[in-house]
Amino acid sequence: MREVTAKLFREEYQVDSEQKADHVLHKIIERHEPLAVLPHDRAEEFTSTLLAINRPKHWLIIDELTPDSGNRRLENHAPFFTIGRYEGVFVGFQSKLIERIDFEGYGALRIAYPELIYYLQRRNFFRVSVAPGDLSTVDIQRRGAKPLYGQCHDISVNGMRLLVPSALDYALTTGEYIPLVRFSLEDVELAVEAEVRYVGSLRDTKTRQPVRQLGIQFLNMAPGFEQRLQSYVQRRDRELLREAKR
Repeated sequence: MREVTAKLFREEYQVDSEQKADHVLHKIIERHEPLAVLPHDRAEEFTSTLLAINRPKHWLIIDELTPDSGNRRLENHAPFFTIGRYEGVFVGFQSKLIERIDFEGYGALRIAYPELIYYLQRRNFFRVSVAPGDLSTVDIQRRGAKPLYGQCHDISVNGMRLLVPSALDYALTTGEYIPLVRFSLEDVELAVEAEVRYVGSLRDTKTRQPVRQLGIQFLNMAPGFEQRLQSYVQRRDRELLREAKR
């Protein structure tokens, strides 16, 4: 959920009317959708459900958090983030604890009605395979190690999965910061910082240098970079859907 929160709480994803916000919240209750609750530092994640809504009195009621330690984390009344899903869309808001209560015989939390509600289509997190010729060789510049040059397998707005030759100097590790990832997407050169999220095992391709799968997450994306990826991912997703129906 950290990846979702990093993207969700932006002005462009705000729900634009009180009626729509109420509708979304009521649907989450009707469908018993689970909620992820993240204290403001986002170091931990807890689980709850939305139980009741009262806009005129400016509160919501959610079930006590699981595990129980989360309830104590909220007792300082610091703001926290809440994320659920509605019809394939991530829905989120910020709130704070008003009081712990008994609700229909069970422990619950009365929290402040959110001033703003955000929703983000899951499509933004889809990974799509790259069409031949759409994306160039990926140049990965590492700190204190030789650069690597890989071939992209699939891409999303937030990251990429690719095949790279085995590093001959310093092995790739999960969490490694990559100061520069550079590639051309449909003849437009793009550059971004990244973090290694997954390092696969070596594949014997019967070449002089074996390859491995590498998953990276993009960091500190410029608006233009993100918009171009989002446009490509959405268009490519539609292309793949049409191909699958043939």
